[in-house]
Amino acid sequence: MDKAGKNGKMSTKFNNIKASFNVNQFKQSDLTRGMIRVILMCWFIPCLALAIVLFYVAETKTNEQINDTVNTSMENAAEICRTNIMAAIEESKRASYDGVIRDSYNSYKKNGNDAQMYDEISSYLNNTYKYSALISNTILLFNMKTPYQYYAYSNMAGSTYANINEFMANALSTVSSVAKNLGTGTKFVEISNHLYLIRNIVNSQYKPIAILVMEINKSYIFKSIDNVVWAQDSLIYLENDMIKNCSSLDTMDRKKLLYFANEKVMNGEGITDSVLKYGCNKNKGMSYITMSVNNQRLSFVIKLDRVGMLSENNVAVYVYIIIILLLIPLFFATFYYFYTNVSKPISSLVKASEKIENGEYGYEISDFNKKNEFGTLIDTFNHMSVSLEQSFERIYAEEIAVRDAKMQALQSQINPHFLNNTLEIINWKARIAGNNDVSKMIESLSVMMEATMNRNNESFISIKKEMDYVNAYLYIIVQRFGSKFQFKKEVDETLFNINIPRLIVQPLVENMVEHGGDIYGNRIGKLKIYEKEDYLYIVVENNGNISEHDRKQIDSLLNDMGNIKNHSHIGIRNVNKRLKILYGEDSGLTISNPQDNLTVSEIKIKKSKLS
Repeated sequence: MDKAGKNGKMSTKFNNIKASFNVNQFKQSDLTRGMIRVILMCWFIPCLALAIVLFYVAETKTNEQINDTVNTSMENAAEICRTNIMAAIEESKRASYDGVIRDSYNSYKKNGNDAQMYDEISSYLNNTYKYSALISNTILLFNMKTPYQYYAYSNMAGSTYANINEFMANALSTVSSVAKNLGTGTKFVEISNHLYLIRNIVNSQYKPIAILVMEINKSYIFKSIDNVVWAQDSLIYLENDMIKNCSSLDTMDRKKLLYFANEKVMNGEGITDSVLKYGCNKNKGMSYITMSVNNQRLSFVIKLDRVGMLSENNVAVYVYIIIILLLIPLFFATFYYFYTNVSKPISSLVKASEKIENGEYGYEISDFNKKNEFGTLIDTFNHMSVSLEQSFERIYAEEIAVRDAKMQALQSQINPHFLNNTLEIINWKARIAGNNDVSKMIESLSVMMEATMNRNNESFISIKKEMDYVNAYLYIIVQRFGSKFQFKKEVDETLFNINIPRLIVQPLVENMVEHGGDIYGNRIGKLKIYEKEDYLYIVVENNGNISEHDRKQIDSLLNDMGNIKNHSHIGIRNVNKRLKILYGEDSGLTISNPQDNLTVSEIKIKKSKLS
């Protein structure tokens, strides 16, 4: 079958397939409308509307409720702390108003009985402050030197004498310095993680005679802060001094709380007798309140339990439950619809296309009988796959038959003229010399006759075996031309095991002998076999030029144009045609005259196509 006939049949076949598609053109179908209805009516519109309404209502109400709850709880806790602090201040005033300390001091000034003063003042301090939950310990420091220490520590606050010693070692000098400028007022001072209330005891002339120092029981006074709703831990500041640090938080939460305190509290300005400012940041889980106590700024910063806040948000929980309950059936309904009607048939088509691409012509898709566009498409695809298989099988069989016929015809046309020359030389040698050269000539001739006859019917042989034919031929030629023939071989022996079509190198060497040489009959040639990139190169060079007439004849031979009348050129044409048939158009033989007195015959074969 000729090429035009095959192309005509293939064109008709594919036109029939195309027509099959045209009969079942895609239109707006139930599949498309069904997908749109499911997405809009069952999923997108109700979920969007419900989510917008419920989330807006829940978020708004939740934020308002949480802020109000936290702020109210903070205010109540802060007021309780303020009440406790004011109560401690009132406790300090009793030492001045009762007059026991002042009277005992005046008696001592008159009679000098310091033991009596110690008994009276110690008894007063113990009776007044020993059972106070607000004050851990009370210390009285006279402005004059006395042989005794005046103090009382509270059993209710769990204080001991060690607290008195710690005060004397760490806080005495600071307290004395503060008291000098205090007058008749009171002041709170934070020293070494202890909060002290300082007051001067004055005489009737309002001159200080002693300093009353009370250590505040912070765990009792600030206990209400720990009861703020959702509170995890807290910081308490007196002015810019921290009087209570957080202890239960991890390092990261502690850093966040300190940063929030620096941002919101440290820069507070203006002090009044009521709450100065407060705020709650639910997203950060922080809350703070700043207030004025005894003309000093007192600030509370609290780390809130965000999980606990959310657990109280019943509205949000209901919203989440409703949305989840709605999304589950909608998800499965949409997924099942898309999977059975879109995803599954598309996957089947992709898989089938890959199999055909890999050479599995005739592959058919089964188990899909739905009457929609995909069903029509799959039926048409199956029909096309079977048609492709039949067409390729027919074309392949025809191509194999044509190739085998051409190969057999080409291999039978090897020019035998060199055999006559060889026999003539053998006869001449036998008559003249009668030496061992005759035996070698006969061996070489035997090799050449074996190559020509191809008794084993081999289409491909190794490069090493091909070189045996070339070497046999060259031996005969050397005997023929003697010193007028020079030939070199540069062959990469690592390529010897590669199989190539038989008798493609020897014809090039023969062509070089028969058509090369200079005017004196000298023939100089070279054979090179090497690989470069992804190609195998076989190159034969000889001294000689190509005339314009020879160039036209070579182009005609290599392009397979017209009939060959001169059988001396049939070898190179056969080599080129065999290479084209076996390895495609990117392989073949070229003959060029790159420079004066140099002719190059080059075979190029793609290595990936070699066996």
